[in-house]
Amino acid sequence: MLVNGGSRLTATVAESPAAYVKTDLPERAYWVAWSQIEGIGPVLQKRLYSAFGSLAAAWGAGADQLLGVDGIGLLLADQVVRLRSHLSPAQILAQFEAGSASFWTPADPEYPTLLFEIPDPPPVLYYRGPLRLNRLQPQPLTVGIVGTRHPSDYGRRWTERLTCQLAQHGALVISGMARGVDAIAHKSCVAQTAPTLAVLGTGVDIAYPASNQGLYQDIATTGLLLSEYADGTPPDRTHFPRRNRIIAGLSQAIIVTEAPARSGALITAHLANDYGREVYALPGSLDNPRSQGCLNLIEQGCQPIVSEAKLLTALGGLPVPDRSPLADASATHASSLPLPTGLAPELNQLLQTLSDEAIGLDTLAQQTNQDTSRLLSNLMQLELQGLIVQLPGMQYRRA
Repeated sequence: MLVNGGSRLTATVAESPAAYVKTDLPERAYWVAWSQIEGIGPVLQKRLYSAFGSLAAAWGAGADQLLGVDGIGLLLADQVVRLRSHLSPAQILAQFEAGSASFWTPADPEYPTLLFEIPDPPPVLYYRGPLRLNRLQPQPLTVGIVGTRHPSDYGRRWTERLTCQLAQHGALVISGMARGVDAIAHKSCVAQTAPTLAVLGTGVDIAYPASNQGLYQDIATTGLLLSEYADGTPPDRTHFPRRNRIIAGLSQAIIVTEAPARSGALITAHLANDYGREVYALPGSLDNPRSQGCLNLIEQGCQPIVSEAKLLTALGGLPVPDRSPLADASATHASSLPLPTGLAPELNQLLQTLSDEAIGLDTLAQQTNQDTSRLLSNLMQLELQGLIVQLPGMQYRRA
């Protein structure tokens, strides 16, 4: 069975087994192709990428090589080889692009860097809106704000106060556009004329719930809507817990302002903790059942929010993702730095081709005339020597 978020694609037949890997295809074609193989979810796609260096290389791997990937056994390896022989990555990519041009894969430079760090990043991420995280300089602090769909006056008031403070200090607030705390956080950003990012449990072309139609339009105009589900995918109760991992993955810190003992917001908090992100909770009254989830988080070691000032100070100590202004300044002169001596001619040529701007693997192969396997080996040698940096999506730049 072939799947694409909530939709089904038609199987496309490759002309021959030799059509498995075409060096002229972009890496994104293989991210979407692997996503169509039953049994290969986001976790295994990330593991395949890590094991083979690219999903293009993984596409050409035999069953014996696939068995070396944790989580792939004999039955799944045989199934992958069988299904793969009937698929053309080029045609699958064309189908995706015909259905919606507005999607990213981890091979694309616009795919959020922080999100790719989690064990199961979405292989296809649909988007709507002008905000581009990787283009923002300096990189903003990303903070997820989540909580109950039925907040008390206290929960509403403090969600607004904390969101406004964060927006005024340049943080990017992320939430799930659900009723209650999510919607309050997004609306508070809009009121501050600050962009905000919403992760949806539907296709990005659907405003859900209907009461958030106006909010949806505001975010689509000034911020960013993201979803791993294809356009037209309706709401489903199984989608929302899964989208919580994307909120946690995009956020350097998660704030839970009000949540009962059983709440989807707590799933987001626990995922964020698993990903090594900071988690904060707003203490509430012992008499208020809608605060029990926050109190439980604090009891488990989550950091309590005792004042706006102390929260901002704590968040100010978090590392800035990607590159800092200092790194940007030094990178400006990277291409003018003298090249190290003693490098093999191929490595020297490759290092001269690279600069402070990220370059994709396909482009490097064309510019250096090195075949993919040789190029990956040379890139690894330069990376081990600390001369280059690999970025998500098989992008490389000078260190």
